[in-house]
Amino acid sequence: MTAPRRSRGRGRRPPHRTERPRAPRPTVVERFEVVDRLLDGEVTDAGGVWSRATAWILRLALEQSVDELWARLAPDLLRCPMRAQLLALRSYAGPDTAAQVATVWAALSRAAHHHDYELAPGVTELRRWRDQTAAIALVLSKVESR
Repeated sequence: MTAPRRSRGRGRRPPHRTERPRAPRPTVVERFEVVDRLLDGEVTDAGGVWSRATAWILRLALEQSVDELWARLAPDLLRCPMRAQLLALRSYAGPDTAAQVATVWAALSRAAHHHDYELAPGVTELRRWRDQTAAIALVLSKVESR
């Protein structure tokens, strides 16, 4: 008995399929607007997941701010994992900013994931992270090449 043949190109999309156009990515400012609406209680459809959704959106805004920095200064870093990008950030934005980004990113990553033994983040924490993320986004937008 012979083993079944594996097709070449396995995992690739067939050439006859057409790609759906992607929706434009929200801006960092638009992400903050959604976070503000969640924190102010304007979004009532989120139910019990609103706090974790807020943490996810803040993390996306933070990552997008870092992506925008790389797009301007070092496009090759866009392909690296976030942890590697955080390490490289020291060289571009300075050790203090890099440490602040890493700290907020880690806190948001932890808060965004559900753990049965932990409470979801509260409004006070989320507002603090929102303010920190906005401040970081502003600093990163002003970083220039060396």
